[in-house]
Amino acid sequence: MKIAVLGDPDTAIGFKLAGVHEVYSFHSTPMDYERARNKLRELIQRDDIGLVLITETLARAVGVPDVKFPIILQIPDKSGSRFGEAQLKEIVRRAIGVELKR
Repeated sequence: MKIAVLGDPDTAIGFKLAGVHEVYSFHSTPMDYERARNKLRELIQRDDIGLVLITETLARAVGVPDVKFPIILQIPDKSGSRFGEAQLKEIVRRAIGVELKR
C-alpha cells in the first residue's frame, strides 16, 4: 500500500525529501482547494493507496470525507497543530497503532 501526502508547498517538499513518492502541493487559493478536493476524491477511489496524510489547514478548507479506507490522517503544517501534541499522538496511535515518543 502506498502513502499519499496533500499539503502546502513547504510540507510537500519535506515529504518529497523524505522519499514519499505521491506528494501533492496546493496553495491557499479557491482554485487550489478545488484541485485538492478532486485529488483527495481520486486517492480515496484508488486500491493502491493505504494512507493519506493531509495538512490540517488543507483538510479544513476542502473537507475530509468519513471513510474507513484509506486511512486519512490530518497532520500539522508549518503553522502548528490545532489538536495539540497529546491529542495528535493519540490520533496517530489509534490510526496506525504506533505510539510516538520524543
